[in-house]
Amino acid sequence: MTFRANFRFDLEHGLEEAVREGRKTIDVRVNIAPYADVKKGDIISYHHTDVKVGHIRAYPGLGDLLAREDFRKIIPGAKDRNDALRTLLDGILEKNPPHGVLAIEFEPVKED
Repeated sequence: MTFRANFRFDLEHGLEEAVREGRKTIDVRVNIAPYADVKKGDIISYHHTDVKVGHIRAYPGLGDLLAREDFRKIIPGAKDRNDALRTLLDGILEKNPPHGVLAIEFEPVKED
């Protein structure tokens, strides 16, 4: 099976473990290159884990994203939406980036 493109992104170690365990299934990124170039079917590599992109949804800001997405699939250890927002703001630095944010939904690539 072939895919459109491969990307390599950084991800905090604890979150990568949550990806491997299937608890984290959505990655949030600012809607700029290279993240804006990701398409359904692409492969994203995080250090030691590969995932296949299933869906991508764009939002104007983190508040909109968290109103529509399950925060537990983004930040599995978050106690509530506000806790997830604080964690996301540590990495994104602004609640409403000029180009918005992306919710990149994925599933781990199974090794044969």
